[in-house]
Amino acid sequence: MIREALNYPPSGKHGSRAVVVGGLFFAVLAVAIVTSGYLLSRELSAEFPTSEATEQALMTDELFVILIAVALFYLSIHLLVRGYYVAVLRTVVGVANPVAPRFRIRALVDGIKSALILFGYLVPALVLGGLGLFIRRPSTPETENAVINTVGAFAFLLGLFALIAAAYLVPAATALFAQQNSVRAAFEFSRVRTCVFTEDYAVGWVFAGVMRLIVVPIAILLEFILVGFFLRFYLHVSIQHLYAIAVTSALGLTADDSNNGGDTPAEDPLHPSVG
Repeated sequence: MIREALNYPPSGKHGSRAVVVGGLFFAVLAVAIVTSGYLLSRELSAEFPTSEATEQALMTDELFVILIAVALFYLSIHLLVRGYYVAVLRTVVGVANPVAPRFRIRALVDGIKSALILFGYLVPALVLGGLGLFIRRPSTPETENAVINTVGAFAFLLGLFALIAAAYLVPAATALFAQQNSVRAAFEFSRVRTCVFTEDYAVGWVFAGVMRLIVVPIAILLEFILVGFFLRFYLHVSIQHLYAIAVTSALGLTADDSNNGGDTPAEDPLHPSVG
């Protein structure tokens, strides 16, 4: 399973190019974050005389516009990369000989949908965790809030449990969305439950988690020598392959030889590829 996942990202006619594009996207995002942080720190540390208050206000407004533009740019690239992960799931789930897809502009739409699926599964954790933090009160000798604090702590713990549950469920839900090309499929809880309560899915999820928590941080450290950006994207694609294989095995999906993993015979003029 792991060997197949590691061999998958550069497979096919478009896999290697997709790895290069994805690595460049990660590098551009890193540059955008560093530049924004530098501009913000310089603005906060700058000292202006009272007579230059108007100039300071103008510079603050310009910085605000720049930061908004950078945030929108970051969000767009992030969603585009998420959309590529969805394309990976789509080309692997139930496919006999999957190969890596190409980057397409329409991946942005899939990225938005997958982000909405993630948010939907995070709602219980956000509500319970936020409620737990909101109702907690500091105890003083004059006012004992033991009951309220106990309820708040319990709600917060439930929120943590819901967060862990979401982390376990979201890969399966996203894979079902990718396979059926329907957001509703991600919230068909009977099918999601059938998938996640299997040994095949649990094993695949654990392997993916180990790679995400141990191997990916090493790639992040290597970003100082640039190769880490490409390695990090490579590993994230492999992780999505692990999720897809786990879902395929868990649901007993029949491999479809007619799906060549995204190497479509003709380019869609309305949705050109990236790179």
